Amino acid sequence: MGIAKDIVKDNKKILLLTGGLLVVSVIGVFLLNEDLLGIDSDDINVGQYTQAQDVLQEGIDYKATIRTEYGDINIDLFEEESPHAVNSFVFLSGNDFYDDLTFYKVIKNFVIQAGDQVGDGTGDPGYSLEQDINDLEPDEYTVCMANASQFFIILPGASLDQFIDYPIIGEVTSGFAVVDNIAKASVDANYKPVNDITINSILIIEE
Repeated sequence: MGIAKDIVKDNKKILLLTGGLLVVSVIGVFLLNEDLLGIDSDDINVGQYTQAQDVLQEGIDYKATIRTEYGDINIDLFEEESPHAVNSFVFLSGNDFYDDLTFYKVIKNFVIQAGDQVGDGTGDPGYSLEQDINDLEPDEYTVCMANASQFFIILPGASLDQFIDYPIIGEVTSGFAVVDNIAKASVDANYKPVNDITINSILIIEE
């Protein structure tokens, strides 16, 4: 009986060892394939799209709340004047595109900018915006789009003539102190905050 038990124990050890080697092999093959294909695991869920779905509904007034670790920034969106740009912003917000992204550019007396999943100014959602034609003019705390996903808020003291070619999607209605506090963040030589200023989420409100 003692010999039989030892044989069973040895067989269990062999099975466990074989199973462990199999798991390690599968993981190794997966990682090797990632390397051969040029896939960076950090890029798998970046969230690229070929176009924005039409999500705006006629007769609905759209607003947005940008939730950050500094507090909330509330925005009235100009869906009637800038339907294409606002639609892109609302579409991406509804798909959690902005969650955990940062205000990657902060320039005092100029802008705070976010919406770049790369974090260096080169990111976009995979499509471009159709231009909106309107009579809107930029002002302090105006929200503009830099491309189909990146947006910025104009700070007090900025020269407004610099923004006339950017689509305006709305204006800050409350949370001005949050914007001002973000604008005071310490930045590096590329105007990137030394400590990340993260967007927790963007809530779209329909009225």
